[in-house]
Amino acid sequence: MKSEENTAKIQHGVEKMPHGVRKYEYPTDKSFVFVDVETANGASDRICAIGLIVVANGAETGYYTLINPQTHITLSFIHGITDADVQGAPTMDEFWQVMAPLLPKEFVFVAHNYHFDLSVMKKDLGRFGIQFAPKEALDTMWVARDILYHFKTVRGDLKLNVLSERLGVQLFHHNAASDIQATKEVLEKLLTQGNRRIEEFIRKIK
Repeated sequence: MKSEENTAKIQHGVEKMPHGVRKYEYPTDKSFVFVDVETANGASDRICAIGLIVVANGAETGYYTLINPQTHITLSFIHGITDADVQGAPTMDEFWQVMAPLLPKEFVFVAHNYHFDLSVMKKDLGRFGIQFAPKEALDTMWVARDILYHFKTVRGDLKLNVLSERLGVQLFHHNAASDIQATKEVLEKLLTQGNRRIEEFIRKIK
């Protein structure tokens, strides 16, 4: 059972996640928002948990919450989140009312397989008439494909759990708070290992 304190945080919309000392130095002329979502069903249009890490102006803050998807959760076998778990959690629009003011005006959307997370965000927020349209993206799969595999990958090489194990990053897979932290650590280790600049991998979203 969740403690009364944790339940209050979730109902408020965001729960700050603790972070260690950041070793990789991000450029200060850009802001980065790392995102990972867990979905309620196979339609991939309803979020039941979300983790974000905001890196901006030399500071870093992480957020996590369960989300009430307002539909039956059929993918519990993947992430373990049930209908009972999200009772009392904010809906996506309630969460966004709290989260949006905490985000930079413009930022690079960062995710592992970013097309998926961005698509789900757009669909779920769109249900409430909320437009979500970041202009730039960075996918950690692009970085790994280049630095680790020199663009020669086989099925499974780019999965987050595979990369995390290879790079010594702790991961509790399909937990949004853990996935997003692992995504960030994987990115930083790849860039450091390859002696590459993060700007090389930022792309415009069309």
